[in-house]
Amino acid sequence: MRRVLLTLILCSQSASMSAASELSVFHTASFGSSRSVSLSLAEGRPARNPTFDFDVVIILSEFDGGGTVLYRDAGKHQASVRCVSPAMVRINSADYAVDVSARPGADWKHDLWAALCNAPVS
Repeated sequence: MRRVLLTLILCSQSASMSAASELSVFHTASFGSSRSVSLSLAEGRPARNPTFDFDVVIILSEFDGGGTVLYRDAGKHQASVRCVSPAMVRINSADYAVDVSARPGADWKHDLWAALCNAPVS
């Protein structure tokens, strides 16, 4: 049931992202006051591999201190996310364990996991 609800949330986020022409930022790293890099969810769907919950597409963008886009990576980076223990993010064929107790902003893989797996369900 939880997977169905999370899938509906993810699909509605993807639809609203497309409609608003905005990306759903899940992690930002700042480099002083002059630059930052954001990772955003561009697409999402239920995972094809049954050991994962979601397949997503990540986009990387670089901004100057005023918020102007300096660079948007044209590549669409695919990842899979497993919500249940052991929490994991898969990029290509590499699996990365997620420390679910990490504080937000410390690790992009944790932030991706949290954005998908800790989504509020009403």
